[in-house]
Amino acid sequence: MDIDENKIAEMLRRLSGRAREGANRVNCPDEETLAVFLSGDLSGDVGKKVEAHLAKCSFCLDDIVVAYKSGEGYDVLSVPQRLVAKVRALVSKKETLFDLAVRLVGGSIQLVSTTARIMPAPAPVLRGVAPESAGNMLQVEQEVGRFKVAVELDLSEAGVCQVIANVKEDSGEPAEGVRLSLSSGDREHASFLTRAGIVVFDRISPGEYSIAVSESGNHIGKIRLNLMMER
Repeated sequence: MDIDENKIAEMLRRLSGRAREGANRVNCPDEETLAVFLSGDLSGDVGKKVEAHLAKCSFCLDDIVVAYKSGEGYDVLSVPQRLVAKVRALVSKKETLFDLAVRLVGGSIQLVSTTARIMPAPAPVLRGVAPESAGNMLQVEQEVGRFKVAVELDLSEAGVCQVIANVKEDSGEPAEGVRLSLSSGDREHASFLTRAGIVVFDRISPGEYSIAVSESGNHIGKIRLNLMMER
């Protein structure tokens, strides 16, 4: 068996250990095809089709990310650098769902930046009155695999936020049993399972946080949240 076959066999061994949720998969490549792709030996139109599939299939992306991470540091897996860069980009994409940075100014929340979609806040529109650039509530949303994840910041009192996460299935139904864990640095502040798709973190003070999202022990990604207080 030559080195390419060794690489493929090793990748296939790692991929075959993953649970494959057949009922939720649509036109997914088999483990052997993913193994050949991850070994760097899948090219041409087939390779492009696998790359396009990975861009929209969270299940296969999970398989690729886990197989890649489990093989990190193995000298026997001499994966071409071109492919390593692509897989690292997939890992990075999988790690972070979206970023949200805001500034707390008095009794309002000012958006600094986000990679998610900003949801319009319901508010009356008065003729001849310009809308304010900040309010006491902000909501953003991002589609992640079969989930739609929304985060709402509610400034109930100066300098303290309530963070509400709303997780829905792609059908629009609330996602039950999805775990969200709020941390800053190495400290976990709270961890809850969704009920009716909702998790609420109360009285969150300014700082840098991450909200890890997982289902049945499988890591989906994290939301990076930066609450800044105007000085």
